[in-house]
This record gives sequence, structure tokens and C-alpha cells, in this order.
Amino acid sequence: MSAARLILKQPTGWFAAGREVAQALAVLSDGAFKLYIQLCLQADRHTARAQIELTELARVLRKTPTSIEADLGELHGAGVCAGWDDAIEIQDQFWPYQKQTTRAGANPQAEFVRQVREVFLKPACVRSTFTAADEKLALSLFQRGVSLEQLRQAIWLGCARKYMALLHGQTQLPITSLAYFASLIEEVIQSQIPEGYWEHVRRKMEGMERRWSQAQRSAPTTQVLPTELPPLEMI
Repeated sequence: MSAARLILKQPTGWFAAGREVAQALAVLSDGAFKLYIQLCLQADRHTARAQIELTELARVLRKTPTSIEADLGELHGAGVCAGWDDAIEIQDQFWPYQKQTTRAGANPQAEFVRQVREVFLKPACVRSTFTAADEKLALSLFQRGVSLEQLRQAIWLGCARKYMALLHGQTQLPITSLAYFASLIEEVIQSQIPEGYWEHVRRKMEGMERRWSQAQRSAPTTQVLPTELPPLEMI
């Protein structure tokens, strides 16, 4: 009698844990190994790269940013990861997938999707594994000629509005799909906002992101902020 077929409860978002993970377990302390697993869950399966947000990692792992920095240092020292700026790449010995890093000129469509994934997953209010539906939408944007800069602008705008709602207690739901920004991409494309003004939108979004991340680490409050985020043309 053949064994029953194993069925995943969640068809997307899972991570293959085998010999490579066992090797990491053998060389890392408990804290560093926990961070390694979190990074594996976040990392792009094709490139083994993940964005580094100290405050968000500290929140998820219930540690201080200082502890996260120490654990990152251990990952680097043990040769598990290599990092640059605000991103990190898990080394081949500790990554169970064959890396498929896109090289310049190899496949512009695949490179666009990779960049979309990185831009989409970077904000703290986004909780996603970049599903097949997200990839399909990214391909559609590429085929339509939507630029990565236009997508960034839509994400800044959408996240600014989401953080305002989160800070006001109007919602507790994170952004889970790239489709959340679909209408905002159209808003950006059709707007007459000068290009230089988007830097102001980005700074406003990042400021609210910091306030929200700090609020997540402190006791709940019922305080209502005095201002609301106005429409795009008035930001």
C-alpha cells in the first residue's frame, strides 16, 4: 500500500528546509539561527536575497535592534550570509535552492519582476511572500510599459495612506498583495505631479513608517493624530 500523498496547507510561501538548514543549525547560536530562518522565509527564492529592516526584524523576533545587529554579525562571521547596505544574501552552502541571479542584459522581464518584488516587500506595512498572483501582475506591468519609478511612487503613496489609517486606528490589516497598488499606479500615471515632488511623498511615508514601527513596540494608545494625509495633489 502506497503512502498517502502529502498536501500543503498553504500552497505558497513555504520554504524548503533540508541539509543546508541543518548545517546552519550546527554553526549558529539560537538567536542567530532564528534570524536566519526569518531571513530565509523573506528571501527571494531565485536570488537568496532579503531586505534588512532592523526595526521590523526586532518586532517580529521580539528582540532589540542591537541584538539583531549582533545576530547579523554572527551570520556574516559564520559565512552564512553576505550583506550590503539594507539587503543580505544567504550563501550557497546554506541556501537549498539553485540561485538564478539575473545578469545585466539576460532577461529584462525577469529583472523587472525581481526589482518589483524588492520594492514591494520593503515597506514595514507589507506582509507578503510575493505570490504567483503578484508575479503575474508584475509581468503585466512590464508588458504595459509601467516603469519601476512609477511603481515606487504608487507604493510610497499607498503606504503613506495605509500608515495614516494604521496610526489612527482605522485598520490593523497590513498590505498583502501587489494588487493593492493597482489603482494607485493608474493615479500616478494620470497625475500631473512634478517628478521632484515625489521625494516629499517618500519622506512623508518613511516618517509615518517610523512612527508606526515605534508604536508597535510600545503600549497601545487611543490618541488620535491631529492631521490626515490629504489627496495626492495636496501632499
